[in-house]
Amino acid sequence: MALEMGPMLLEARRSIHGAWRIARLDPDALAYFNVTADGFWRSFSALILVMPVYIGFLILSHSQQSGPELPAGPVNSMAWHVAVKVVAFVASWLIFPLIMVAISRLLDLTQNYAQYIIVWNWSNVLEMAVTLPAVMLFLSGALPGQSAAMILMAAHITLLFYGYLVVRTGLLCKPVTGIGIVVFNFLLSLLFNGLAAQLL
Repeated sequence: MALEMGPMLLEARRSIHGAWRIARLDPDALAYFNVTADGFWRSFSALILVMPVYIGFLILSHSQQSGPELPAGPVNSMAWHVAVKVVAFVASWLIFPLIMVAISRLLDLTQNYAQYIIVWNWSNVLEMAVTLPAVMLFLSGALPGQSAAMILMAAHITLLFYGYLVVRTGLLCKPVTGIGIVVFNFLLSLLFNGLAAQLL
């Protein structure tokens, strides 16, 4: 296992760098990703990389929202909050690639499916690095409400555009198809967040 860690970490670093190259509109960004069958399954290790950061974010955000205005009870405990959010997060991350199997077949893009999922998985690491600080800034109250809200909105718009670049890079599809997939992924995320909110 120790012998495998070096190459895996190197692949992760190279892939995350590739995700950054996509954000910089590098036409050769795809060359940084391992688009083999092994690379496809290894790309899901990106979820493991972001999970500790996401759990830390959930703990901090819950503590900032806690207070006398929240009713007491196990439903609002930090453990329950983190558990529900993590399950929703993991489910949305894993279900999207499954749905994309059908979408890729429908759009006759099956040949690029694995390549896109590889790029999408690693791009989520970069997206998390942008999203969480913006959300924490919004929740902290360090900035006036309007300024914090504008920063958060700018971060979301940037991520939607970045998601479009990821689709175009990995799936090699038409612009309108890329927009549709980004919108679908966004709505899917809202669905899982909504379901999680119902349990909190």
